[in-house]
Amino acid sequence: MNQVVRFEHVYERIQAVDRDIAELKRLKARIPEGRDFTAPLQVAFDKQINDLLNEKIAYEDLEIESPPEDLLHQIFQADMVTASQIRGVAPTVAPSPRDLSAADKKIMSFIREMPKVELHLHMEACISKETLAGMFEKNKIDYSMDELEKKYQFSDLKGFIELFLFILDAIKTPDDFELIFNNLRSYMEANHIRYAEVFLAPSRMIQNGLDFNEIAQTLDRVSNECSRSGGPEVKFLIDVSRTFGADNASKNLQRIIAAKATNIIGIGLGGAELMGPARLFGDVFAQARANGLRAVAHAGEDDGPWSVRDSVEILKAERVGHATSAIQDPSLVELMKEKQVPIEICITSNLFTGKYVREPQDHPLRRYYDEGLVCTINTDDPEIFHTDLTDEYFKCYKHLDFTVSELVDLNRQSVYSSFMSNPARLWKGYSKEIQLLREKYKL
Repeated sequence: MNQVVRFEHVYERIQAVDRDIAELKRLKARIPEGRDFTAPLQVAFDKQINDLLNEKIAYEDLEIESPPEDLLHQIFQADMVTASQIRGVAPTVAPSPRDLSAADKKIMSFIREMPKVELHLHMEACISKETLAGMFEKNKIDYSMDELEKKYQFSDLKGFIELFLFILDAIKTPDDFELIFNNLRSYMEANHIRYAEVFLAPSRMIQNGLDFNEIAQTLDRVSNECSRSGGPEVKFLIDVSRTFGADNASKNLQRIIAAKATNIIGIGLGGAELMGPARLFGDVFAQARANGLRAVAHAGEDDGPWSVRDSVEILKAERVGHATSAIQDPSLVELMKEKQVPIEICITSNLFTGKYVREPQDHPLRRYYDEGLVCTINTDDPEIFHTDLTDEYFKCYKHLDFTVSELVDLNRQSVYSSFMSNPARLWKGYSKEIQLLREKYKL
């Protein structure tokens, strides 16, 4: 029998958790600096805050039928993420304004034309509904364009997951990746992205009967054809996935090693962060490095700063995706600076997940950059989140007060954070083009 939960009780508890979090943050701010007990005490506060955030998310995930309209209005005013996760509510998020000022339009045009790289981009989330329709037609699957439109107009995490799984299940044959890659290429060319390292998660595709070797060979062929024809260069990072445990991650790694695809250059640890702590995958990452593969990890997006630390110290990840919670641990920020471990920043994605960032101006990117950490700008899931790399850079300018020179420097950090063999040579060419663009737009 399902338990009946009163809407008012849930909302009151969420408010109480918010008050507790605010009080803990206030107390944490009073911890003296430079004492022996400072760092461990700060970490203890951060863990308690993270536990409360997890409790809040558990309440937000409850399905509540027919919530009162007047109370819903209050929640929309106070907390869009909470409201958007209540079943039956479909809030509309205001689109990015396109009625830009003349100055903003000039900045936007400069950013779009600036040659760039992207290092945190999921191939499955770079599939437009038009490409998905093409795959359905090719595979003779009945579909409704209205249904596809509705799938792409989700408003909460549940809708996002449904769309992502819907896309994965639509991939029926290895040659579907030709259509998917063409979509990726169009996205990259529209944003003047000359080089990208793209994630691919094969676990569900393999469960659906696809052969990983055939996928790998198809990706190798289409990416080689793209670069030979003058298009952007694309390399792949295969998600070994923490969601299904270390054994499954190890099996994925063995598939990568056996495939011997020249454009698959490494692994990434993705999946549900709270279900698979980074420390459990040390052996998988050690074996990947022993086989000449590069290694990166999503961390600190849905878990605390300890997840980022374990990714750096145990997995020895060469880049960390998101790392939004790292800001809670000053000693970790110092470690990231000392080791110069690049962070793959994805502002729009972090706003949607809403765990640590609720407003663009609150994103820790500004603090990370000012502290001397290496930061790269990325989209994560461009088609699904209705963004592109140009928009992500523009958010840095509009909401986080990055100057044009700092935007160029973020681009430079992205180039040097890539796994390409000679980033200095690429950046030298980029620099000349960027200087001409600055002269063109008088920036």
